[in-house]
Amino acid sequence: MIGLHVLEGSFGWSALGPGGNGGMKGASQIVVRKNDDDEWVAEDRYSTDYSTPTLDESQDIELLFAQQDDVTGETSWGVVLPQNSCDERDYPLDEDHNVFMIYALGSTHDFNFHGGARGQFTANLLGLPPNQPNMDDYDHVDLVMPNVSVVRGEEDLDPTNPFICSYFDMEVLGEDMGFTAEDKVHMVGYEPVITEGNEKYLHHFTMFSCEGYAEGTPLQQQLDDSHLYHQKVLPSCTNMPPGCTEFLGGWAVGSNGHIFPHNVGVGIGEGKRWLVVQNHYYNPNMDTGIYDSSGIRLHLTKDLRPIDAGVMSFAAGVSTGQHPELPGGQKDVAMETLFVEPDCSSEWSGPLTVMSVQHHSHYMGLHQEIVVERDGKNLGALRTEHIYDYNHQGGVEPNTAVRTLLPGDRISATCHFDTTSVSANSTVQIGEESNKEMCFPTIFYYPKQEVDTYAYYPPAKYSKLYVNELEWCRQPSMDEDFESQCAEKLYNDVPGFSSFFSTVAGYDGPSFNYPTLCNGGALGAKLREQLPDFCPTTGCTETQDCSEEVLKEWAKGVCEYNCGKIGLSLYPDTSRTEPFNTSNVACPTSLFDKPTLAEPESCQKKGSLSSALVQELANKIDFGGALERVTLEENSSAGLVWNYSLALVMCMLGSTLLL
Repeated sequence: MIGLHVLEGSFGWSALGPGGNGGMKGASQIVVRKNDDDEWVAEDRYSTDYSTPTLDESQDIELLFAQQDDVTGETSWGVVLPQNSCDERDYPLDEDHNVFMIYALGSTHDFNFHGGARGQFTANLLGLPPNQPNMDDYDHVDLVMPNVSVVRGEEDLDPTNPFICSYFDMEVLGEDMGFTAEDKVHMVGYEPVITEGNEKYLHHFTMFSCEGYAEGTPLQQQLDDSHLYHQKVLPSCTNMPPGCTEFLGGWAVGSNGHIFPHNVGVGIGEGKRWLVVQNHYYNPNMDTGIYDSSGIRLHLTKDLRPIDAGVMSFAAGVSTGQHPELPGGQKDVAMETLFVEPDCSSEWSGPLTVMSVQHHSHYMGLHQEIVVERDGKNLGALRTEHIYDYNHQGGVEPNTAVRTLLPGDRISATCHFDTTSVSANSTVQIGEESNKEMCFPTIFYYPKQEVDTYAYYPPAKYSKLYVNELEWCRQPSMDEDFESQCAEKLYNDVPGFSSFFSTVAGYDGPSFNYPTLCNGGALGAKLREQLPDFCPTTGCTETQDCSEEVLKEWAKGVCEYNCGKIGLSLYPDTSRTEPFNTSNVACPTSLFDKPTLAEPESCQKKGSLSSALVQELANKIDFGGALERVTLEENSSAGLVWNYSLALVMCMLGSTLLL
């Protein structure tokens, strides 16, 4: 049973219901009002946009009682509904975790626009609210932009989408708290700091820790930070600065930050001197004279908590060029699914507890989900959100059934988009800017793992990190001395064999062959030093007398290894020659095997009551003694179990909650 009590000022219809994101899009709503016959009715409705909710074909609620004071406007009602109706428009209410609830009031009983009497909160419908730490007990530092001009720094890119970064020095941040960049401190919570009046220009913030080197350089070269200083601004910052790769947290429109449990914190410092905050602004009208000092407030403690938290990201499509463009003119088009296969999750140190799940796309985002499969059984999505809403991107607790991830789980991340706002003969690019699209769901979890970033990359592009051309693996050589093109290419031109090896070694000299590499030639010295396993380990390299026969056989093994790293068979084995169009750069072993995901089990209705029992309950309600008022803090929730084992949860529209 769910009910609503308005203390005063309500003289028309009222609505209450669970929403997947705290907004109207995708919400399921219970509307209670008087019909044309002046009789109270309860209606099961749903929303697909910011418009009048539609009457659901499946009416899964029954009115238990309703009353309204014509003088004071005090209104109360109660309805009964299944904990899980299995209606695709409804949300199951049988999970023990916080869910978004929305409410609205009308001035008449004609169901129409409510005129602003609305709001949202979170509530655990089956239990008490969590006992979260009080952030007032912790020191805080603000990582905010130093009154930056909201102007795009890169002249050749879309001027309506500025990306601006600022560095923050841990030495400066720790002066008042007594820590240095060498110390480890825990971030126990964070929240946005928004410059008043700039809300409409803010798209998201991201916060990174800088490792101190430029990722991908030949020897992980030390980052030169002599030019850095506290609050240094980078006006051209679409991509994060070199070395700033550890994602610590972020904010997007509609979210409120994060508070961690008592025993969990995010570690910062430990020799990583610099934090960087990237602010993405969106200024479609090119308004001038906009300055901003928004950012993130960090709540910190030097008293380390026992568990480090992490952020796990599923970057199915984030950066320009990472994912193929989406076709326009379609009501529902999906990006390629990003899979984390069991052989990848098996590398986790143990079970992972998921604290919150956040979805992120741009304006065309329609729906996204992270699904968990365990031992061949589809456990469902981490979060249920019928329709994604750009304006409500807050994180929520995961569904109870998948609150814990286990090593060996298969995870899939998929995003759907509505591209009907562009013509069918055009496409939608993937990228960071707001007028492009993105698929970037994330979760906060603990304990932190060494690898927690998973990203889609087209196999044809990813394969070039190992072999320049897929044909080298799957086609025969034109030279009868070699079976595959791969072995022939390696033998005749070592630097040209693989862009991966050339990039890592930093080689930019002339071409040379395989005997030159393995038999001590001066040209191959640099590659030979950095890739010792690239040549035979039988001793001939040391004596510089590797024969053609030995090298040709070893070249075949090198090709088998590199082709196999992306799941491709080496000619004459033609069993796996065609890629499936998805890949995960953190788990490349199965790029060419089409991932499978078990079908979800059929929904089982739960908690339905017969009409006779509903009427019996209605007859037994005693408004004089069965209900009593309880004063609670704002945004609290509570339940009172009656003799009928039903929880009555009331929406609070003031400081008093009636149970």
